[in-house]
Amino acid sequence: MDANLRRYSMPSAGIYDRVAGFLFRGRYAEIARDIAAVAAAEGAVLDVGCGPAEVLVRLARLSPTLRLTGVDVDAPMIDRARRKAAKAGVSPTFVVADAASLPFEDASFDLVTSSFAVHHWPDPHAGLAEVMRVVKPGGKVIIWDIASPMAMVEAHASGPHADPRRAHSGPGWLTALRMLRQFGRMTPQRFEFAKP
Repeated sequence: MDANLRRYSMPSAGIYDRVAGFLFRGRYAEIARDIAAVAAAEGAVLDVGCGPAEVLVRLARLSPTLRLTGVDVDAPMIDRARRKAAKAGVSPTFVVADAASLPFEDASFDLVTSSFAVHHWPDPHAGLAEVMRVVKPGGKVIIWDIASPMAMVEAHASGPHADPRRAHSGPGWLTALRMLRQFGRMTPQRFEFAKP
């Protein structure tokens, strides 16, 4: 359970899915629309830190010709994502993998996205290097998060516990709910990187 708490601030994938889905459904819909507007028809899209697939399920409905892949480090989260996609009648591919070691060939995707996951990565520099590796030349990486990915890289370089969110094994129930509530009030930022 401690590993789950470190990953997504809730004791299980199911609880995270229900709470985050309720609090952030509008954001997930907005992100899916943004991706659909940017992605090329029939393009290959990778969502890193896909969680329970809220964004991918919505995106699959909006743009059924896209080839969608979701990656998450947590196997129970990927199991939940697969069930949710099957129930919705869509079929993205889901893979259990670490953002810092993606199991894909170089230049495999036209677009790589991540929503509210980078701040959970233990090594944001390695994760960003991997997403840039797997995106095709001329492709884009789009990240939505509460802070700049580059600021997270700099904070990580300052020391392994420079970010106080990583300095403990995880919050209790009430703390986790308070964090999600506060997180829901923050304005998400969109960061875009192009690969030459």
